[in-house]
Amino acid sequence: MNYADSARIKAILINCWFSYTEDIKKADIVIFDTCSVRQKSEDKITWKLKEIWKHQKVWITGCMIQHNLRNSKLKIKNWTKWTPSSAGENLKTWNFLWTLKSINPQIIWLSTQEINNNSKLNIQNSTFIPVNNAFNPIFHNLTQKRKNIELFRRIDDTWFLPLILKKFWYEISYDKEILNEYEKILPIIWNHQNKSSGIIPINTSMNAHTRTAYIPISTWCNQFCSYCIVPYARGLEKNFPVKQIVDEAKVHLKNWTKEIVLIWQIVNKHPDFVKIIKEILKLPWLKWLRYTSPYPTFYSPQLLQLHEKESKLCPHIHIPLQSWSDNILKKMFRWYDSKQCYQFIDKIRKLKKQISITTDIIVWFPWETEKDFKQTLKLIEYWNFDMIYIGIYSPRPWTLADRKYPNDIPYKTKHSRRSRLNNLLIKISKKNNLQEIWTIKTVLINEISKDWIFWYDESLKQIIIHNKFQNIRIWDFVKVKITDWIPFKLKGEMLKRQNDEAIKW
Repeated sequence: MNYADSARIKAILINCWFSYTEDIKKADIVIFDTCSVRQKSEDKITWKLKEIWKHQKVWITGCMIQHNLRNSKLKIKNWTKWTPSSAGENLKTWNFLWTLKSINPQIIWLSTQEINNNSKLNIQNSTFIPVNNAFNPIFHNLTQKRKNIELFRRIDDTWFLPLILKKFWYEISYDKEILNEYEKILPIIWNHQNKSSGIIPINTSMNAHTRTAYIPISTWCNQFCSYCIVPYARGLEKNFPVKQIVDEAKVHLKNWTKEIVLIWQIVNKHPDFVKIIKEILKLPWLKWLRYTSPYPTFYSPQLLQLHEKESKLCPHIHIPLQSWSDNILKKMFRWYDSKQCYQFIDKIRKLKKQISITTDIIVWFPWETEKDFKQTLKLIEYWNFDMIYIGIYSPRPWTLADRKYPNDIPYKTKHSRRSRLNNLLIKISKKNNLQEIWTIKTVLINEISKDWIFWYDESLKQIIIHNKFQNIRIWDFVKVKITDWIPFKLKGEMLKRQNDEAIKW
């Protein structure tokens, strides 16, 4: 999701005649698009700010900005018609719930003193955008040490960046209609000229290559898992129209993209998810289609059948199961039990097509007993997941787990469980990867360093080879023979090159 957010920011700024650079030392402005899923993600901002030169301006946006609004004394009217009981009155003061009533809103910021004095500003008319202190008092705390921080703003206001920057005395030229719907921003730029074709849009993917495009299909989440900050940081669900999603995919595919990734918090909860998959699979130039992150109980038989029959739908399913203990799943508010997990994975294994399965596991969740943990180990060993992304439990503000569950597991126990889980994962990784030796795979080059080339295949398995080739580019699709393995990765050698399928200029 950070890739999708950042690509949209980049597209808007380039259309305002800013230039993008990969070299942070050359930048006049450094933008942090923040994540709050764990405290470690927020701590990275503090560390990274120390690397920024004093003459460089800093903008901060994303989840860290939005969930911290509750510290403010500003009261924002609740514009949503539905408030989950699990969230209660907290949601009524949070920034993401108002709907802008104007495409030409007023840009405001208030001093810390005005916030502390309970500003009398009437904010219920929803015709303004608050930035900096008016938006989040954490801005005041950071700027006491770092005077080059210029802008705090919520990610939802990205399309209003031209108006915000004019308020900050930037000279802005912008040739696109400003809308108040973040989801309709296309992460492309339109000012590249070509002699034969005129203006050509270019994908602004934040990858090192432009072959992959990340397309959000819904807004955030109504699930309210007890540990998860997402609904508090980014808001409640809103599903995007099928046509809007497919039209964005068409634009990307016409501009060299080969891999489409459909994304959102619970991506397969979209009521038309199967229809979206079918429509995108029909599009020319598509090579791979994948999605993340789904939820076990929202899988339909039709979706599993598509995995079995459609060659362009990648044979990879990532399911964030989090735990195998019914006791812990109940405390997490995951709304399924271990038996349902077993039945679901069993359905995948019975498909006629081999599907790679990966998962997320949270360790150290409050009140997790040794029995609970062993049940999770049993799940992992039985199903031989190709990869497990281990999340160390991090209490997040305002969540039920943070308010109600004591983080009472001893430090030594936490690290012991993580080590045991990681050791089991290495054992399973070896077993699975040995079965891949001498197989031939089509892979996408994702990164090239001095010594190594990094690839991944349609199952999202990571593959590395020694860099001893010339005229090879990030974004090429090539054939690779697997020759060896290391923990969590495969090693290979490149075979005869495929014809490049890029659209010719």
